[in-house]
Amino acid sequence: MNRTRLLLSTSLLGCVLAAQPAFAQETAPTAEQPATYNQGLQEIIVTAERRTSTSQKTAASVSVRAGADMLAQGRYELKNILEDVPGLVGGAALNNGTSQASGTDNPASGLTIRGIQSNSGAGGSTTSTASAAAIYVDDVYNGLGSAYDIDRVEVLRGPQGTLYGRSATAGVVAMHTGDPNTSIFSMSGTGEVGNYNMHHVTGYVNIPIVQDKLAVRVSGNFYERDGYYSAEGGALSNEAFRVKALWTPTDNFSALLGYAQEFNTTHTGGVSINQGSSPTEFVYTEQEVSPTGRNHSRQYWGNFNLDLGPVAVTYIPAYRTFYQNATTYLRGVLNGNQTIYTPTDWFMTHELRLTNTDNDAKFKWQAGAMSYQNKLDTVNDLFILPNGPYGFKSNTHKETTAQGVFAEGTYSFTPETRLTVGGRYDHTEVLTTGDYTSILGLTESLTGNEGKRKFNNFTYKVRVEHEITPQNLIYALTSTGFSPGDVTLTTDAQYKPVVQTLKAETLTSYEIGSKNRFLDNRLQVNGDIYYNNYSAYQTAGINTTPETPQTPTYSTISLPLKSYGAELEVRVVPWDNGTFSFNGSYTHARYGDFGGYDYLFSSHKVPGVAPFQGTVAYDHRIPIGEASLMIHGAIRFFSGHATGRVPDNQDEVGASPFTHVNSQAMGDLNATLQIGTFSLTAYVRNITDNRFIPDGWALTSAVPSATGGLPSVTADAPGLSDPRTFGLIASFRY
Repeated sequence: MNRTRLLLSTSLLGCVLAAQPAFAQETAPTAEQPATYNQGLQEIIVTAERRTSTSQKTAASVSVRAGADMLAQGRYELKNILEDVPGLVGGAALNNGTSQASGTDNPASGLTIRGIQSNSGAGGSTTSTASAAAIYVDDVYNGLGSAYDIDRVEVLRGPQGTLYGRSATAGVVAMHTGDPNTSIFSMSGTGEVGNYNMHHVTGYVNIPIVQDKLAVRVSGNFYERDGYYSAEGGALSNEAFRVKALWTPTDNFSALLGYAQEFNTTHTGGVSINQGSSPTEFVYTEQEVSPTGRNHSRQYWGNFNLDLGPVAVTYIPAYRTFYQNATTYLRGVLNGNQTIYTPTDWFMTHELRLTNTDNDAKFKWQAGAMSYQNKLDTVNDLFILPNGPYGFKSNTHKETTAQGVFAEGTYSFTPETRLTVGGRYDHTEVLTTGDYTSILGLTESLTGNEGKRKFNNFTYKVRVEHEITPQNLIYALTSTGFSPGDVTLTTDAQYKPVVQTLKAETLTSYEIGSKNRFLDNRLQVNGDIYYNNYSAYQTAGINTTPETPQTPTYSTISLPLKSYGAELEVRVVPWDNGTFSFNGSYTHARYGDFGGYDYLFSSHKVPGVAPFQGTVAYDHRIPIGEASLMIHGAIRFFSGHATGRVPDNQDEVGASPFTHVNSQAMGDLNATLQIGTFSLTAYVRNITDNRFIPDGWALTSAVPSATGGLPSVTADAPGLSDPRTFGLIASFRY
C-alpha cells in the first residue's frame, strides 16, 4: 500500500508541475528512430564500446532500439523489445533456469545470442549460474529499471569480454534510461489500458534545481494485467520507482547518484495446459491458484566522471538486493507444491575505467578494473501431494567473488584504417555450502571448503577496420568470451549434497562485417557473417537417469557447441515521410560429441534457436495541419525448430513433434496521432491471435496413446505464446 501511495504521489506531483509553464522542451532521443520526415536516415549516437560514437562508425554488430518507439508499440518486456534484433532469442529470465518457482536474480540467463545458451544449474537448485550474455542498465551489471523511461537499448552481438564483464560470452544488452538534464525542465506522462484488464501508468519529471549545476530526474512505473489463460492464476503486477541526481559543479567533473526499486507479484495455477494426442492440440484443465509470489529488488549506484585533461576517469559503484518468496503448484506427472524463499541475496560491483580524451590521437585507449561480489541464502522445498513426504528440502548458502582487469587500444594507421587490440584477465572464486533433506527424510550437509572452486580466464579481441568511403565501413575481427566458471548443488545416489562444477570455458568468435549508407543517406545496409567455436556448453540441469524420475541424478554435462550464421539490417527511405526496414538472420547452432550422454539427446540441434528469423516493417507519417499521424506496421516471422530437448528413448515413441514449433508469422500495427506535445496511440500485437509452443517447454512424459496413435505428452510451461493484445495509450511531454 505504501508503495502504491508513493507512485500515486509521484503522479500527483507530475500533474501539479504540468500546470506550470514549461521552461524548455527536451531534446529528441538519441536512439535510432524511423526517418519519417522529409530527410534521410539520421546518425545514431551510441556508447556501445564505452566511447561516444555513431552506430555506423562502430565496427561491431550493434543494433539500437529507441525507448519512445517501444512505448508506442506496447513493448515493455525485454523479450518484446528485442524481438526484431537479428540473431537474438529470448529476454529477461522470469524463472530460475532449474526451478519451477518464480523469480531469478540473473535475468540475462534468458538470452540466447547467435545460438549460445546460458549454462544451467542442477535440478532443484535455486542458485543462478553465470549466464552466457550480460545485461547492463545504466552501466550497472544486471541493473534495475530496464522497463520504463528508456532512452535507448544497444545490443552487441558476439563476445564483449574486453570491455564488459562478467559473463559477456555471447553478447551484451545495454539499457540506457533517461538521465537528469541540468539546464531544462521537462516531464512526460503515459497512461495505457488494454485487454486482459491491463493498466499501465509511467512517466518522469526532470527538475533543474541549480541551473547547469544540479538536477533530479524521478521516474515511476506501474503495470498490471490478468493472466492470458486464467485471469487470477496468470495475473502479474509491477511497481517500480527510480530517482537520479546529477551534480556538475565544474566543467571537468560530474557525479550521478541513483536509487531504484522494483516490486513484482505473480500467480501460477488457475489452469494447466497440456498437449493432447497431436502436437497442435492443447488440453486446458482448471486447477487451484497458487499463493501470491513476490520478488523485490533495490539498487543504489553512482557514476562519477573526472576529466584530468589527457585522461578521463570513470568510477561506477553499485549495490543491489534481491528477495523472493513464491510457492508454485505443480500438477501433472508429479503433483506437489514447491516453495522458494530467498531472504538474502545481495550484489556489489565496482568498476574503474581510464580513457584517453584526445579524439584526434592516432592511438586511443581505455583500461580499467572490475570487482563483483554476491552473497546468497535460499531455501527450496518440494512437498508431494496429497500427504507428503517432501520430495526434497534444501538450504543453500553461496558466495561469489570476482576481480578482473582489462585494456583495449585502437591505432589509426591512416584516418581510414584502424587496428584494435584488447585483453582481459579475470579471477573468480565460488563457495557453496548447504543442507539437503531427501525424500527418505535423511539430512546431509556440505560444509567447509568442499564446495569451494577457483577459476581464471583470459580473453582477447583483435579487429581491423577500414572506411572505403565516409559512408562505407568494413571490418574483420576475432575475439573470445568466457564463462567464468560456477558451482551448483545437487545430490548423489545416497541423497548427500554434492558439488557440480561448471568449469571456466572460452568461446572463440570470428566475424566479418560491413556498414553502409547509399543514395544520399536514404539507404542503409549493415551485415555480418560469423563463426563461433564454444569449447563446452555446460549444464547440470539434465536428469541423467530419466528412467527413474522420482529419484533423479544430475551430473555436469559438457557439450562442444559450434554456431555460424549471417545477420542483415536494411533501412530505406524511398520517399518523404516513409521508411521500410528489414532485420533478419540465419543461425546454424549444433552440439558436438555428447561424450557418453547420447541417450539424453535425439538431435545435435540446439533447441530454442530458429534457423531463420526476421522482421519486415514500414513506418509512415501523414501531416495533418499542425498535427501528424504516424503509422507503423510489422510482420515478424521465424522458421520451424525444436523448442526443447528430446531424449532418444522418448523420440522412439514419436515425442519429437511435441517439442517442435512450425514456422510462424505474427503481425503488429500501431498508429499515433501527435498534436503538439500530446499523443494518442492505438496498437494491436499478434493481430491474427497466433498461438504456439514457446521455447522452453520441457518434455516430462511420452507414452503411446490407448488408440495406438501419437503419444500423449505433458509439458511443464506457464502457457503458450502471447495471444493477441491491444491497447490505447495517451501521452504528454513537456
